[in-house]
Amino acid sequence: MKRNRKLVAWFAALVMVLGVVSTASAQIFTGRVDVTIEDTTGGRLPGVSVDLTGPVNQTQVSDAQGQVHFLNLPVGTYAIKASLSGFNPYNNPEVAVASGSATPVAIKLGVAGTAETVNVTAATPIIDIRRETTTTNVTLEELQNIPSARDPWVVMQTVPTIYVDRVNVGGSESGQQSNYIGKGSFGTDNTWNIDGVPVTDMGATGSTPTYYDFDMFQEMAITTGGADAQNPTPGVQLNLILKKGSNQIHGDARYYFENENLQGNNMDPTLAKTIGGAYQPCIDSGYTQHCGNRTDIYKDYGFDLGGPLLKDKVWVWGTIGETNPRIRTLIGTLDETVLKNYAFKGDAQVNPSVRGNFTFFEGNKVKNGRGASATHPDETTWDQTGPTKYYKGEGNFTVGQNLFASARYAYISGGFQLSPRGGVDTPFYKDDSGVWHNSYYFYSTTRPQYFAGGDASYFKGKHEVKFGFSYRKTPVDSLSTVTGPNRIMTFWNGYPDLIAQAQQDYVVSSEGKYTQGFVTDTISMNRLTLMAGVRFDHQTSSILPSTAPAVAGFPLLPAATATAVNNAYDFNNVTPRVGITYALDDSRKTIARVSYAMFASQLPGNAAGFVSGIQPYTYVYYNAVDRTSTGAPCTLAQGQAKSNGCNGYADLNEVLFSQGVQGSNVVDLSHPGVFTSNNKISDITAPRTQEIMGGVDHELMANFGVSATMTYRYMNNFLWNPRNGVTPASYVQNGTALNVPVTGAPNVPIYRATSALPGYTAVNRPDYHQRYLGFEATATKRMSNHWMARAGFATTSWNEYFSAADARLDLTPTPNASGQYQSFQSAGPNIDGGPVVVKSSGSGKSSIYLLPPKYQFTANGLYEGPWGINVGANLLFRQGYGEPYFRSKVNPGDPVVSSKSVLLTTSVDQFRLDAVTSLDARVEKMFKFQKTNLALDFDIFNIANNATVLGNQYDARTGTAFNTVQEIMQPRIARLGVRFFF
Repeated sequence: MKRNRKLVAWFAALVMVLGVVSTASAQIFTGRVDVTIEDTTGGRLPGVSVDLTGPVNQTQVSDAQGQVHFLNLPVGTYAIKASLSGFNPYNNPEVAVASGSATPVAIKLGVAGTAETVNVTAATPIIDIRRETTTTNVTLEELQNIPSARDPWVVMQTVPTIYVDRVNVGGSESGQQSNYIGKGSFGTDNTWNIDGVPVTDMGATGSTPTYYDFDMFQEMAITTGGADAQNPTPGVQLNLILKKGSNQIHGDARYYFENENLQGNNMDPTLAKTIGGAYQPCIDSGYTQHCGNRTDIYKDYGFDLGGPLLKDKVWVWGTIGETNPRIRTLIGTLDETVLKNYAFKGDAQVNPSVRGNFTFFEGNKVKNGRGASATHPDETTWDQTGPTKYYKGEGNFTVGQNLFASARYAYISGGFQLSPRGGVDTPFYKDDSGVWHNSYYFYSTTRPQYFAGGDASYFKGKHEVKFGFSYRKTPVDSLSTVTGPNRIMTFWNGYPDLIAQAQQDYVVSSEGKYTQGFVTDTISMNRLTLMAGVRFDHQTSSILPSTAPAVAGFPLLPAATATAVNNAYDFNNVTPRVGITYALDDSRKTIARVSYAMFASQLPGNAAGFVSGIQPYTYVYYNAVDRTSTGAPCTLAQGQAKSNGCNGYADLNEVLFSQGVQGSNVVDLSHPGVFTSNNKISDITAPRTQEIMGGVDHELMANFGVSATMTYRYMNNFLWNPRNGVTPASYVQNGTALNVPVTGAPNVPIYRATSALPGYTAVNRPDYHQRYLGFEATATKRMSNHWMARAGFATTSWNEYFSAADARLDLTPTPNASGQYQSFQSAGPNIDGGPVVVKSSGSGKSSIYLLPPKYQFTANGLYEGPWGINVGANLLFRQGYGEPYFRSKVNPGDPVVSSKSVLLTTSVDQFRLDAVTSLDARVEKMFKFQKTNLALDFDIFNIANNATVLGNQYDARTGTAFNTVQEIMQPRIARLGVRFFF
């Protein structure tokens, strides 16, 4: 511990000496140009004046090694001029800079008088010999010209090793975040960055705190692995690079539109009759139109403008945009979203050595009908509100010829509210078919973020030393409430029999703190590049005082108070990174690379809630019977019609208190009314991932490169919360779960614990690990000769392994995911050597189970034809989602859990849905004027009008609803668009 603290102090002191305070990922959202200057004999030339012009302008003089390094460059195209007395000047107007990459420029100067100025028109190399990561750079040309749903998640889906939990046809899913998985990494390890500042929501760890205007991006960089010590986690690292002002005035405006009249119908009439009856237009058309998951209307419009406020000194840029996707679920429930975005960026060149900028961004999501699905009709959906604001100040500094530094500070005001459309005073219930009614939870949260840090690069001979330090604080305050006067959530249990679950409000006030530092040394030796680095992360999660009110009518749920616990979780990790790249030829067109990296998973800011006196899902439940106004048990017809006093939910006077408590969670029935947490945290460390990666990159021709990569990952140290006093010997078989014909498997054994002590203990899961093995191949053609393209293929395997009984305890198979930060109840699937499954959540995606696809192929491209006619296409083809049939609410007679979900198949991937194929196309007419352009776009999504099933009802407890379709792909739809830009 003392050693780690000394390391942190060393980093902090070093940064303070340099006068730098910025992020540890400065180079990730910007790029660089490395210039090497020689004479015609191969001798290095010092003292050469090199001018770089473009989005920013800089001038440097080559050092004793004949080298110049331009760092922290905004992405874009630059021109380079070089001159030295006695030599002919050099000019290259086409030097491309991408985020997170290094562009090499080799200059040879001839003696004056032997030739004129050397004008270079050849393309800069597409292969980066210094890169130690698998990173996909999606340029502005691709973002704007490839037909897509226009949000960050569909862009990430074009990376073949990333799989997403939904199919976004024409922007239909852009009103809600997607769940996505990288190379054997969980969503909690995904990170989001805006212009180098981490903005990941640590209250819903791995997600973004806001939504975006798609036209505000200059580029996106997506990293899925590698040895760069600046990458904090093994998850998907997304860097969003905003546009900026320059000396040239530039701007664009757009309007995109879709509606029902531009849409086909892909619903089978037989299927429509079974589930579409709730949607009147579907009935009126005889089940031939307006059926299935559909887009009601889609609009996307806005503009941005940038240019010089003071030429060569001050530049500004701003944007206003709004996106409005309005869709209908399989049963016709409306889900409407309005995304409003505003942004401003100002840059200033104070002097040749100091450059700074300020950025403001506001994203507000107003959503009516969040969570709408076949099991969530309108009154059980949420209305969402709550803007997020982002403020960032940045400074970039050049000290002499060898030291470059960057500095940032940022504040993000995050938070939102989910109000159930059925009202906060209305009790809600779930019927025997698994459908919710009346209302749903109320939820509100505030999640501000504070960030500061620093990094720098120092050059000496063949060495480049990078080092950085950052600090981040992420408080989270949240309230979750069951609606209704008595906080009763009702489950039908063979109506009119009910389960009445009284649940306490969940109030959490927590704070995450993150201190990070890194240092790397990159050694360049002709064709060989070596990189060695180390990263340090100190992560803590604390809880602050909070109080939850008593639940009226339930003495076992009195008011509860949580006392402060400082640094309940306290992780220190030192993770090494090593990489080697080697150019197989002098032209550096073929690069072999191998790397090793260790990652520590990021700690959710609200993780300390585990030891709070106020726990999530603190409840007791009783039997109940829904009765008529005369006291007789209700009939099913009366309950469905809500007649004769039958309302479908348990009123307080219908609860059968005389039969006693049937089950509870968190509540200690032996000490009723006492809410001191029995949960404990042992001496644990962060989950850990070790990665070995090898591959080859090759430039086939100018602007065209291919790449192949093999990745192996070993993950262990997962956090697990087993019940106190429980060992493998505590469990005995307690019957079987009867199977159903669709699974064709034998009956599944159910186990129960014979004894347990109150509370849980957080430990590193013993004798348990996961392994990932994946192969990916990509091809990238930059825009040249009127066409561009990008394609990729991946095959992946991600499995879990149990080395001893302690790793499982309960042998009951379950469909639940095996995640990093999980309770004992949600650990699963509990099948040794079986695949890891991740259940989706959010926006009604409860029936989507993500399994690693054995195949996924993505491709897109654009061809600029004659007469201003341009054609583009976008293709996704991958293996289907999992079908883990199970039975929920199985009572094992267990003191650890009151009910279980039991997997009814031999493996979680025994059944899969059909493969997903989505093909989109664009035909564009471009009008080019002297300084402006006008584009008329006609896009078609889901050209084949596929109706691929995306989710079924897998719960056998739902009776006749079991195995019915819950979601299909949206049908073919056309989008009309007009763009004006200059």
